[in-house]
Amino acid sequence: MAAYRVFGSENSPYSVKVRSYFRFKGLPHQWVVRTGKGAQEFQRYAKLPLIPLVLSPTGQVSQDSTPILEALEADHPQPSIHPQDGSLRFLSELLEEFGDEWGNKWMFHFRWAREIDISAASQRLAREFVGEGSE
Repeated sequence: MAAYRVFGSENSPYSVKVRSYFRFKGLPHQWVVRTGKGAQEFQRYAKLPLIPLVLSPTGQVSQDSTPILEALEADHPQPSIHPQDGSLRFLSELLEEFGDEWGNKWMFHFRWAREIDISAASQRLAREFVGEGSE
């Protein structure tokens, strides 16, 4: 199976969520850190300037973590990320939605609330953008 290309950032919880899914499923993928150096390639595929972005082996492009996972889950249902029990599946999807919509509020608070965190986060983001970030 050809590899997917996952454009993302260690600093983006949504990117890390999608990469975690690929790892859980054992799907072949290449993690492409979105940097200033790779901007042209990213812009060639992106409908919006947001990550994550997934380029499938067939050339299909997807953005937004939850729809990416839902589409991949339809194509690669095993092992499932969803509980079989309907009540548990509802709870699982509710927690995922809560994390996506409200968990990021905590992330931004802890990233930007204190001077030491502002300094660390801004340096980490800048290093990644100029291509000195890690996988």
